[in-house]
Amino acid sequence: MNAPDDDKLTGAVYGCEGKPGIAGPGSMATSHSAVPQLPGSQLEQAADVLDGELITDVEYARRRNVYHLPVLAIAAGIRESDNAKKVIAAVASRGGKSLRVAFRALYTVAGGQISWVHRALDALTYGPVREQVRLARLAGDREALAEWTERLVTLKDGRAERLRALPATLAAGLRVLYVVLCLLAGLLVMVGLWLEFTPGSIGWSGWWSLIRHILDGTLTALSLTPLPIVQALLWGAIPALLVAAWSEGRRAAQPPQWLFSPDERAQQDAEITADVTTAALRHVKIPALTRYLTGGGVLEYVITPREQGGGTYTQVRLPMGVTAAELLSSAKVELLAGNLGRHRHEVWPQREKDTDARVLDLWVADKGTMDKPAPPWPLLVDGEVDVFRDRLPWGVTMRAEQIMVGMLQKHWLIGATSKQGKSTVLRLLALGLALDPTVELHIADLKGDGDWSMFVPRVVTLIEGSTDEHAETTTEMLEWGAAEVARRYDAKRAAGIVGAIPRELSRRKNSGFHPIYLFVDECQVLYGAPHPIGGVKDDARAWRAAKKLHDQARAVNVHLLQATQRPDDRTLPARVREGAHVRCALNVPNHETAKMILADAADRGARPQDLRPGSDAGTVVATGEVEDIPQGQAFAIVRTHYVSTKDAYTVITRAMNTMKRTGRTITTDPTTESEPARDLLVDVAAVLDGNDKLRSVDVLHQLRACWESTYGSWSAQQFATALEGRGVEVRKRSLDGQPGQRVVVAVDITAALDAQRPESDRSPTDPK
Repeated sequence: MNAPDDDKLTGAVYGCEGKPGIAGPGSMATSHSAVPQLPGSQLEQAADVLDGELITDVEYARRRNVYHLPVLAIAAGIRESDNAKKVIAAVASRGGKSLRVAFRALYTVAGGQISWVHRALDALTYGPVREQVRLARLAGDREALAEWTERLVTLKDGRAERLRALPATLAAGLRVLYVVLCLLAGLLVMVGLWLEFTPGSIGWSGWWSLIRHILDGTLTALSLTPLPIVQALLWGAIPALLVAAWSEGRRAAQPPQWLFSPDERAQQDAEITADVTTAALRHVKIPALTRYLTGGGVLEYVITPREQGGGTYTQVRLPMGVTAAELLSSAKVELLAGNLGRHRHEVWPQREKDTDARVLDLWVADKGTMDKPAPPWPLLVDGEVDVFRDRLPWGVTMRAEQIMVGMLQKHWLIGATSKQGKSTVLRLLALGLALDPTVELHIADLKGDGDWSMFVPRVVTLIEGSTDEHAETTTEMLEWGAAEVARRYDAKRAAGIVGAIPRELSRRKNSGFHPIYLFVDECQVLYGAPHPIGGVKDDARAWRAAKKLHDQARAVNVHLLQATQRPDDRTLPARVREGAHVRCALNVPNHETAKMILADAADRGARPQDLRPGSDAGTVVATGEVEDIPQGQAFAIVRTHYVSTKDAYTVITRAMNTMKRTGRTITTDPTTESEPARDLLVDVAAVLDGNDKLRSVDVLHQLRACWESTYGSWSAQQFATALEGRGVEVRKRSLDGQPGQRVVVAVDITAALDAQRPESDRSPTDPK
């Protein structure tokens, strides 16, 4: 393509006399030579030839990419439309970013000046007070109307009084000035007289000559410097005024959308700044907040907006009279989200319990963040788990933070509507636990659709089905769990274990304290079964067994995890759900259901009801004892890792290989792995075997040799503490000629054994 001729281009855009031509797009002309010449004028209709093609001057400029030149862009815009708004829009679109920025700056500066005028008028006429009078009159609030009217009258009377006192004030100022001048003159005279009568001084005439020289120098300096100073002030004042007007305009005036290109509008909507957040809060229809911001109030940002994960995080302190709780309802969140250019599932305000009630914690997702899938599960291909040391990878938050959950000594509750991934989320936890070879699993799938069938080789109990018989079998599973808890407490007491069960003991084969996890999917079938299995009556078996597990089980490493798609007081009794330490909700129908599952977190900003059905399947709002929830926050939004049914079979195969490698087996009789609970006193008596006393370390050594599974991990201090708990003191005595030995005395063991026997079994000579 040939380079454009400057004269030809100028003529095509302006005409020969610099006047814009009138040929619009699509106007036809053969060539310059074929265009008719009108008398006394140049071409009124211009066209050009580019690569042998007849085109208009507008098309010529567009193809030559010369619309970035402001004059050409303006000419083309005017040529294409006689509507001022369309002209500016056309010029802005053709002139590129520089012109749009210039027009927006002009608009913002003008808006700032108009805002100054409005604020000045409000100050002169007491506009804010008049507005309150108007609002009180519209609301029919007589008390408020009288109060604001009285305040307005007081302000007007005060101004009138100040105006009446103005002449007197000016006169008083003049009198003060006169007195100051007189005092200054008197001082000068006194200094002159003192110099006159002081030998060797400059004298009276010299003093006044000095004063005259000082005044002449001052006047000369003043006469020379005003022009540069005034010029500097003028040149500096104009930019300063424009900058101040632009700053005010940013606060008070938003340029119209047609001054932004589509890309700029998208970028503007995507960026969450303090100004954008303030503007959004101004329009959430909270009267006190709107009045404060409209009146020029400034919000305090405890944490300025900053990028965090896939969105923007900030904390803002609201003005007095406004609490963060007022912005947590779904209606307010939807309005706030719209003001921020987001959907409501992308905006998550909440109320932090560790801050004052006016601090709003806000996280706004970038567009599309909520649609991104969670990364693959880290344990999908390889890896093992130790529930005592490891936390399971569960998912990532909307802020791209990994969520790892500890599974020891926690009961879980998960709720959601149907088809939201509830079973998949619960199954993910079971898959992670299956990778710990010491964990015992019992699963009741009360839907029976094959979601849990891959666990057949790994579990002790697997119930699949939704009939009343399946519900009864599940109840028996929970009742077995409650009985196992009671057995473990007896064994723990007999072994002298105080506090948590040690990891070494729990993971030892046949210890009887290995971790047990009971899963109930679709638990509404269980608690909704006919009486006496389900229901909420006091003798209902299901909820009583679940409550026993919630009350005592986690201290002896027995856990209950449940999921439901229909939470209500019958199908999920309050006495059951209140025992859960971790509560999770996927999409639910309403706030009431969310509160039933998430408790008070639903009143602090957790809104699982705003998750999109289907689109947000697998996304969980979690609260409770989740380690990775930020300190002080009520909940975390987690996009859980997804493991398909096919991949779940692969994970279970790997879990079975791990069990085989570690020598673990699965038995359908959950009692066969546990040894009978041992009685410490009986075992010590057996070790003493007729000896009056033995060193405690020797006794412990014999206990370890005879019953390694029970006493193998005990230390000397643990052994002594366990004996003291049973009423036997390890004493320091002389033994075999060596003084100060810690010994166990047979008489003390016998007395303790007699004391624990029932009263009816004692002989009359037995000690009491």
